[in-house]
Amino acid sequence: MTIAMDFDASGRSDDGLALITLSGPELKRVTLDLPFKELYRSLGSPDPIALDFLVVAGACYAIDKAVARKSASDWWTRNLDVTFVVSDPKRWEKVAGRLNTALAFLSGDVWRTSFKEAPCELFVAPKLRRKKTLTPDEPETIEAVSLFSGGLDSLIGVIDFLASNPTARILLVGHYDAPGPKSQQERLYEHLRTRFPGRTKLVQVRVSQKPVKNVEPSLRSRSIVFIGLGIYAASEVAAEIPLLAPENGTIALNLPLTPSRSGSCSTRTMHPFYLDTLRSVLNDLGLKNSLTNPLGLKTKGECVTTCRDQALLASLAAKTVSCSHGTRRRDWKRKKATNCGYCVPCMFRRAALHAATIDAGKDYGIDVCANELTVDSDHESADDLRALISALRRFTNDGEIRKAITSVAVVQPINDYVGLVRRGLTEARNWITDKGSAKLRKAAGIGSSKDA
Repeated sequence: MTIAMDFDASGRSDDGLALITLSGPELKRVTLDLPFKELYRSLGSPDPIALDFLVVAGACYAIDKAVARKSASDWWTRNLDVTFVVSDPKRWEKVAGRLNTALAFLSGDVWRTSFKEAPCELFVAPKLRRKKTLTPDEPETIEAVSLFSGGLDSLIGVIDFLASNPTARILLVGHYDAPGPKSQQERLYEHLRTRFPGRTKLVQVRVSQKPVKNVEPSLRSRSIVFIGLGIYAASEVAAEIPLLAPENGTIALNLPLTPSRSGSCSTRTMHPFYLDTLRSVLNDLGLKNSLTNPLGLKTKGECVTTCRDQALLASLAAKTVSCSHGTRRRDWKRKKATNCGYCVPCMFRRAALHAATIDAGKDYGIDVCANELTVDSDHESADDLRALISALRRFTNDGEIRKAITSVAVVQPINDYVGLVRRGLTEARNWITDKGSAKLRKAAGIGSSKDA
């Protein structure tokens, strides 16, 4: 599938950004929906390469949502030949191969990218536009930027940074293209702003597409647009400002829990191979801000139990969202819950909170420990539960774990990642041992003192 990007200066919005469209023989015209107002008001006029990267990332995200996988011969792997319009095509051509590798690893598609020079300026500073005036509790200077999703890991990453650096100030970048994440981020931020006055600032940006309806729901590419926003913000603050992308190592590595998940059916949003490849792209583009995952070698339980402000975390944990099935509420027992309780991220979340003695099944749409969903259910909702149970039975030694890790990508130091997976599975096993029903424990091959 051949896709081209175009700029239209005559369609420039009042925030200074030209109209950006994507089109091709098999793709109806799609407009990139990137309201630039908040970024401009907060950070000023952009560096052209930083803006290029943000727009390329946003376009990849829009393409991912606008091209149905069922159009592919195997109903999954799409062939995407995309020509991007950028400010410096020669610089981008040097990184095209590695960008293709990063995108292919992330989305599971075949990407072939090329670049042409922009026919007009992508951004023109709007007249009479002034940078946003700081409120009294917003910092004038920034020492770090962090992605802020509204999830448990991103909250822990911010708390750890602020608690470990008592005078440092941080800019939080939130991405959303639906109402839910925006309000979740705002609620958590209000607590952080109160706890750490004068040291935090939140910028939220919607990146989506028009028409807004998603043709393809798999959405493997969200992390590149999130990182694009973060790198843009960090580079506009200063070249040495780091970007933090906090995600626990167990989920970031995303071990295929069953053999059938070894392909791109497992998401790879913060996988170390993907981040390493993207770092190389960013560096050779001249964007020198470091991209780090401060939680990359911690299990989710270790992230929770070693958080630098346990009281604050305990008060906010239930307000975070770690769920990948948050919109599938039809069969939930508790419709007002914000996490489903049965997807892989939710189950590792519960195991982590159990390690800190703050887990509660009532906080979830489904409590798998109470047989509200069982491994022998014929419902699709039980697939993740079956996968976790399979992993607990399957990964009984380091050799099996190492083989599963390297089936996805080579990562180093491999022994550290093997230990990480082993500890993460132990947390899940302990959670099921202590809280699981007899039926769940039996399925997992786990005994309990309750069975004695």
